[in-house]
Amino acid sequence: MKKLYEKSELSFALLWIGIYVVVMNIALQLCDGFDNLENKTVFQVLAPVACISVLAIAVTVWVKRNGLAEKFGLCAFKGKPSEFLWFIPLLAMSLINLKNGLGLTAPLAVSLLMMANKAIAGYVEEVIFRGFLFRSMEKNSLKSAIVVSAVTFGAGHIVNLVNTSDVLSVLLQVCYAVAIGFLYTVIVYKGKSLWPCVASHMFVNGSSVFALEEGPFSILVKEIFGRADVDLIQICSAVLIIVVSGGYAFWIWKKT
Repeated sequence: MKKLYEKSELSFALLWIGIYVVVMNIALQLCDGFDNLENKTVFQVLAPVACISVLAIAVTVWVKRNGLAEKFGLCAFKGKPSEFLWFIPLLAMSLINLKNGLGLTAPLAVSLLMMANKAIAGYVEEVIFRGFLFRSMEKNSLKSAIVVSAVTFGAGHIVNLVNTSDVLSVLLQVCYAVAIGFLYTVIVYKGKSLWPCVASHMFVNGSSVFALEEGPFSILVKEIFGRADVDLIQICSAVLIIVVSGGYAFWIWKKT
């Protein structure tokens, strides 16, 4: 790994992206997909948790052992909180899964394990996409590095089509993931640290396990549009994420 990193940082980053995709697909196969948690057993869900945990430990140990924590953002935040609006917009975006409230729709142990799986995956994605990939391209072209990091992160969610028949949901996820990826990359570039994005990403991923489909947000959508079917709620939610993430990212870019 060290030799590949020294020879080509971009190839190193792409290798880690490939490893991550393979590991996640193995995890999906082992637990027969991440949907229908109410029908999963603890043993099934342990498999993806183990896979992503090993990957998270491996990537962290490699970074620390090679003295690259500062370069890849595993260090203290270096920006002024006031210049980032005290991260209030980031917090608002991170709470998107609470829009209809939280609830338990599967056995508690299964839900907690899946929450851990998704949260740890968020950490790994930040290290790979905002750490390895972004930094490998930044020195040649900052704009290209930001665009590629954001778009690659968003496009990577297309693999979720394998796990669901809800095509619209996945396509919307790709769109708002690009916006979130753009925001996270700008925060990392300006603040020199992954931790604000790691905290946000882990919470968004983890809380999704307990997110309810009906609640205050769906009621609001019905009041505005006269209907509140699942597709419309998903579209409104995606638009909200894109507006908040995109607007906040441009604010940081211009003000800091």
